Amino acid sequence: MFSAAESLVRRGVLHIDQIRWMGLQQGTFGLDGHLYSRKGIGMSLLLVPLVWLGQQIPSWGGATTALLFNSLVTAATAVLLFVVARQIGYGEREALIGALVFGLATLAWPYAKTCFSEPLAGLCLLIAFWALLRLRESASPAISAIGGAALALAVATRYANLAMIPLFGAFLVYETWRRNIMPGQNSLASWRVVGAFVLPLAIAAALLAAYNVARYGNPLDTGYLPEERFDGNWLEGVAGLLVSPGRGLFLYAPVLLLALPAIPTFVLRHRAIAVLAYSIALTHVLLYGKWFMWHGGYAWGPRFMVPTVPFLVIALLPVIVWMQGSARWRGFFVLLVVLSMLIQVLGLSVHFELFQTRLLDTGLPLFAPSTFFDPRYSPLIGQFEFLRPEHLDFVWATQGRVSWELLALLLTGSAIMGWLLLQAAQKASLRLPGAMSSAVSLVVLMALSGFVLTSAHQRWPEELRRAVEMLNQHASPADAIITATPEEATAFADLYRGRAEVLGLNAGALARDQYGLKGLERIVATHEHVWWLPNWLPPTRSDVERWLMEHGFRVEEHFFSRHAGSAEGRRLAHYFFPQRPLRQYALGDVLAGEVMLQRVATLDAVSVGAVLPVEVLWRALQTPEANYRVFVQLLDAAGERVAGADGEPALSQRPTSHWHVDEQVADRHALSLPPTLAAGDYQLVVGMYLPDSGHRLRTQDGADFVLITTVHVTTPLSR
Repeated sequence: MFSAAESLVRRGVLHIDQIRWMGLQQGTFGLDGHLYSRKGIGMSLLLVPLVWLGQQIPSWGGATTALLFNSLVTAATAVLLFVVARQIGYGEREALIGALVFGLATLAWPYAKTCFSEPLAGLCLLIAFWALLRLRESASPAISAIGGAALALAVATRYANLAMIPLFGAFLVYETWRRNIMPGQNSLASWRVVGAFVLPLAIAAALLAAYNVARYGNPLDTGYLPEERFDGNWLEGVAGLLVSPGRGLFLYAPVLLLALPAIPTFVLRHRAIAVLAYSIALTHVLLYGKWFMWHGGYAWGPRFMVPTVPFLVIALLPVIVWMQGSARWRGFFVLLVVLSMLIQVLGLSVHFELFQTRLLDTGLPLFAPSTFFDPRYSPLIGQFEFLRPEHLDFVWATQGRVSWELLALLLTGSAIMGWLLLQAAQKASLRLPGAMSSAVSLVVLMALSGFVLTSAHQRWPEELRRAVEMLNQHASPADAIITATPEEATAFADLYRGRAEVLGLNAGALARDQYGLKGLERIVATHEHVWWLPNWLPPTRSDVERWLMEHGFRVEEHFFSRHAGSAEGRRLAHYFFPQRPLRQYALGDVLAGEVMLQRVATLDAVSVGAVLPVEVLWRALQTPEANYRVFVQLLDAAGERVAGADGEPALSQRPTSHWHVDEQVADRHALSLPPTLAAGDYQLVVGMYLPDSGHRLRTQDGADFVLITTVHVTTPLSR
């Protein structure tokens, strides 16, 4: 979902080829061969402003800034939950306690730091819920349209929310019918409200259908694979979502158990509203309980139940009322709130992926049912194993090093916000006026966000930072970048600020990765300049790099290391793929009686500042006694070198002393023409020499190079 937003910001497209290494894990290949996310487009569209902002501010990054999204969504959900609680008749104190319980004692807190779509789905459903409540007071088509738009966005965010439309629709029709049977009500006005609610849903359906047609050629094809369907064990799924040690909602947020004893009171007091709230929660349980991956994969707790949490908190509001008049209820409530908060802190402190990955060491299959129902494999227990400084998943704690300054700022900001809330809850006579309180809150939040994003952006490895900075300076929007570091996809997205197309691949066995190979072939067929940012694999062990070396012309290679002058560490290579066919020159010149220059292919004309590709085909007449180096040069009328390339054949992969008799060796070179070079005609020459002495191998006629052709250098066309 983030990658789709990133593609929109960078290039105005929706494919996610920058994480093509994922293959069919999270995406599906469209008619045009690009990889598209099969997740709902709604969240990606809303992420766009944050991704854009992160790319504009030098000390921030698109990825880390986007991770603020669910924090904002969760805060907005808490505020709206407060409003809804007040709307259905609860006092300010009860509403505020409910909002704080939602934010601090449920799954809302750990999911606020992720890029999952469930928090947004929950907010959208709560907005639609709020709108229907407002319609009970005033039959406003504008409010109705807001509710319909929120529900449409919920569907666009998670397609499964189609199941919510009948629930909200039934509530709306019921309220409309109830209003129409009352004396003095305008039937036509009421049905206008219904139309205003339906219209955004119809528009969203048409847009989603067009989106699917553009990607897959079918309005009903969302990209989900045939095996991804609702065919799971229903009993296992429902039990797993509610009470299993691995994913049970009531174990990961025990405070939500209070929604159960409140059912009779809540239904008696609110009736239709209670039916809608409970129906939303129940439908999620039944729907996702049947999903083939009811557990939600790599996640903390029951990810699919996160959208129901606001409604369950609303349903437990009667308990908050009871506790104010009963010491027993108060003690029970406080106990469950504290326990729930501790569980959320456990989920916040260590990334859930650590324990999920550790489960593979047990020998059990990935996501085996026993890992969810056997307490021995519960993250609620296993997470403690990783609760060490080096595993803390906070922006102020990186690899065991604590930034005390940032932590102090965050704690101070939290204290200020808590004090403001306390003043509001106690209705203190000295509390700040509403406008001033809001202004203070906004300033504090903006300042803290800036510090957090700056700190997060600085945590990436220095070698990677320097390599990507070179890309930011030299890679143009017409270029392409190929990465082979899936584990650094987030870091690269955060650091890279250009608009070049990015293709993310695995550097390993390209022959077994048909999707990766097709993406690679498409990139080099449409981009002359391709930048290669490899992982730690050397060129000889990277299928992708070997392919680039065999089909392209390496212009330059850079090394980035903590130690100056070291050829170890991060590499960045620049390859050239000519989009025009090369002209072939059959030769046959023999050098030192050992090597024949059989053929050369190059361009007859090239512009100033461009790259001149030269493909040389050598033939061994005998095994050379030494490792010769090849030089390819462009000479001016005075015979002076104006551009050139130098090195062992085939980018040092085929030293001449290893050649066999009659063996042919393809050798590619790229000459970067200086931008200050004068237009005119230049001579292209090729030869070999001994690296130790610099002595050149001579041809049969005694020349120390072979003249290939005259290259016409032109002034580049103005843009």
